Amino acid sequence: MGQTSSNTTDQPTGMAKTRSMTRNQNHDDDDASSKKKMKACIFCVGIAKTRSMIRNRNHNDPSSKKKRINKTCDTWSDLNHDVLFIIMMQLGVDDYVSFSRVCKSWRSLAVCNKNKFIVSRPPMSLFIPTDDDDDEKKCHLEDFEGRKFKFILPHSAGRICIGATCGYLILCGKGAFGSFFANENRDFWLVNPITRHELHFPFPFPNIELYFHFLGAILVFSPCVSGWVFVVFYRRGNNGKIWFCIAGKREWTSVSTVSPIIDLRAFKGKIYTLYTDNRLGEVTLFPTPKVTLLEIKNLPNPTFQNPRFVSWGENLYVMNLSFHYPYQKIYEINLNKMEWESREKKGEEYGFFLSLLDYGALVIRAELWADLASKYERYVRPDGTGKDRLLYAHRWYFFHDCLNVNLLLHH
Repeated sequence: MGQTSSNTTDQPTGMAKTRSMTRNQNHDDDDASSKKKMKACIFCVGIAKTRSMIRNRNHNDPSSKKKRINKTCDTWSDLNHDVLFIIMMQLGVDDYVSFSRVCKSWRSLAVCNKNKFIVSRPPMSLFIPTDDDDDEKKCHLEDFEGRKFKFILPHSAGRICIGATCGYLILCGKGAFGSFFANENRDFWLVNPITRHELHFPFPFPNIELYFHFLGAILVFSPCVSGWVFVVFYRRGNNGKIWFCIAGKREWTSVSTVSPIIDLRAFKGKIYTLYTDNRLGEVTLFPTPKVTLLEIKNLPNPTFQNPRFVSWGENLYVMNLSFHYPYQKIYEINLNKMEWESREKKGEEYGFFLSLLDYGALVIRAELWADLASKYERYVRPDGTGKDRLLYAHRWYFFHDCLNVNLLLHH
């Protein structure tokens, strides 16, 4: 009887403790939520922890039922989309990706408003240490609000980043003196720091010593092969040549061009080449690889120190990516009229995001500049003319490229 009495006494005490713990936990949860922004409640990690707490709490409570657990979890997908949209638009880049993976309802909202979110995300500064070649490197991303995103970059040991395409960082083996000569990592790894997706390609230049500073590459998606195609070119040499490889294959195909290539760009379903004499070409990969020289008017004769393709919205430009005056030498390629148009003719002003290490660039129109100038004040440098603004970083990561597949037109 004493034992029975003891159990009878302990059971209410245990339940009281459980209720007290539950009240304290709820109080702590309410207090924490009052201190955090609303967006914190939808981070994937936070959601996973919350669901775990709910399951554990219900598991410890003998009065709970399984249907209560299901009902609690279902509320995530039942949240009002108007409220979720407001929250989603305040998220950082990595949290947006996590947001889209919570449930089907949230993914639908994220996908339907993808373009709105992309437009709202200005570039992020990107830094990858160049030391410790034997170790995997840490990649540092930071947006204009100071939110930092740091992670280990896979396959970065013994490799260097030569640029970015479609949101993927391009990693390749680095040998002595910045060359690929006698390096065991003679291949390419493409790593998306946001989605974590990876692509691997073999090395297309056997028995040739090449310097990564002069390598250029883009990633495109071809409906002809229903897959990604990695296109590589070399900015040095007397003859221009382009190599391309289909993802999942090891064979490379090459196509020769009329003269040495300065740059390559995928734009509106086509691939364009820029030559040392400022002529333009169009590249066809499938079914028969070829490069067609374009007949284009008003061919300029500027002394471009380092010309590169840049684009913004529906416009394609060629600009001088020099870090010395004049920075602002820029022409629009009007593909409808098939002519070069100078900035003086168009009377436009621009802002430039310039990457110091790989000459990556983004050009924006002046009407967007006022807002960006205040956000990126510590990166701004005057250009000497008072018309444009330059934003320098080791590298810029353009989030809008993360969801850009460079879809080629079907020939």
